[in-house]
Amino acid sequence: MIAPRPCDLLTRPLRWLPQRVHAGGLSLILNNLLAHALAQGDLEFVRGKVICIEVVDLGIRYRLQLDVGGFVAAPGSQKADVRFSGDAYTFLLLASQREDADSLFFQRLLRIEGDTATGLHLKNFLDSLGELSLPGPARAALERFTDLFARYCARVGPGQPQERRDHPTVHH
Repeated sequence: MIAPRPCDLLTRPLRWLPQRVHAGGLSLILNNLLAHALAQGDLEFVRGKVICIEVVDLGIRYRLQLDVGGFVAAPGSQKADVRFSGDAYTFLLLASQREDADSLFFQRLLRIEGDTATGLHLKNFLDSLGELSLPGPARAALERFTDLFARYCARVGPGQPQERRDHPTVHH
């Protein structure tokens, strides 16, 4: 029996979950992190729009929309108005705030497609929030996962050519 590669151990559980579960989990995280902005109505500009976040190398698509109570998983039948796409390491760099969205965008690691005006408005809004406060254990887990992913699955650093040791299978 062949032992699983380290990258597979990190990514396989993510690929097993249905996309609606992924989007629901991301919605919970965003609603928690952006609770103040949601309460103030700062995100009303995305109401009625479907936002897709596509993690290309893992074949995962998060489809979200703003509802009365915050972000929720969007039905798969609805077309995305704006799509942010990149590889998993790019989104980990963004989430861990090791790189800002502008740097990743200009390095062509983060792409915005569709309603780019809304996408850029959302990107700029998130940039304006500064550092989001994650609880200590969550911040530590994110940092550790980002380091493990960089070591076993992704390139050495931003802006460098892709240097994968393991190639996860993409499921569409």
